[in-house]
Amino acid sequence: MSTYFSEKFKKLRKSNDLTQEHVAEIFHVSPQSVSRWETGINYPDIDLLPHIAVFFKVTIDELLGTEAIAGEKKANSYIMDIRNQLNSGKLDEAISTARKAAKEYPLNAGLAYHLVQALSTADSKTHKSEIIAISERIINMTDYKSSLLHRGQLIRQYAEWGMTDDAKRLLDTMPVEIWDTAEPWSGLVLDGDEWRKNQQHLIIRAKYYLEHLISRFLFKAELDAAHKIECHKAKMQIESLINTIAYDNPASEVNHLELAFEEIIIAELYCDTGDRENTLVYVEAATKNSLHHVEQMDKTNEDDGGNYMPWPTKRNLPWILWEDHLSKTLFDTVRDDARFAKCLETLQAHSRELM
Repeated sequence: MSTYFSEKFKKLRKSNDLTQEHVAEIFHVSPQSVSRWETGINYPDIDLLPHIAVFFKVTIDELLGTEAIAGEKKANSYIMDIRNQLNSGKLDEAISTARKAAKEYPLNAGLAYHLVQALSTADSKTHKSEIIAISERIINMTDYKSSLLHRGQLIRQYAEWGMTDDAKRLLDTMPVEIWDTAEPWSGLVLDGDEWRKNQQHLIIRAKYYLEHLISRFLFKAELDAAHKIECHKAKMQIESLINTIAYDNPASEVNHLELAFEEIIIAELYCDTGDRENTLVYVEAATKNSLHHVEQMDKTNEDDGGNYMPWPTKRNLPWILWEDHLSKTLFDTVRDDARFAKCLETLQAHSRELM
């Protein structure tokens, strides 16, 4: 059995205004047994289940949560399908599947979240009203802690759309100060492996937060090329440093996708400043990391959507690098270089449509 029985049984008892002692008398068991049923420590004998179902006027399937479990499995199957479609840049298919699933399971916050992801990845402006409506519904259907991620995402969308007042309204509902939370202090009350995992988790969260702040700074601050280069390098250094601290196997956690994009941007900045050698160095680095990512991407859907990454196009990373970046006239100053030509040839050779 599962926790479904415990929760269902407890609700049925309370809805019938019965105490645990009353139920114990009815079914000729001890009050302690009833208590264990409701906490999930133990369950009734299988011979007793039909009598419990008849007494509370429900089916055994309802009592055991068979239908709920089946529904949960189907909802999870939908989520895996949506993730696989998003992983492969099949945005129209992902949106269609997510809309169907959200209609079938309107109270499933996970499905609603994935619909928002699909709509945002496809074209957030086109689907603005739908994204807002679904995001607000997710926020209202989840508890406050669970809703924080969705509040943050909607704030970001409001800001991108220039809806500053709406963004500020939602911002006022968020926690104000990082230090006024449990996270910074949890390490003081934990020990052993639990402490280690907790601290690694917090370090990783801090890394993402710092990288996010640097990205926003790069986006909005008026910086010269040299300053932008240092900021992009800082993001890469943070990633490398934190990985050695927060993961037991740092090499397996390298984000080749992010590195490739950071490196190609740095290459563009160096090219803009006339630094030919560093331009080539970073074009080569971006090419190398894109090939690592191709291997990861080809395996993305092998885990049934577990390796989730919304991707805005059916083109893979090497294709994007040469078509969207190396084809820019900016790189004409190094286009005759053999190293550049080799990178371009390598990227084109590994370009393919995602499956």
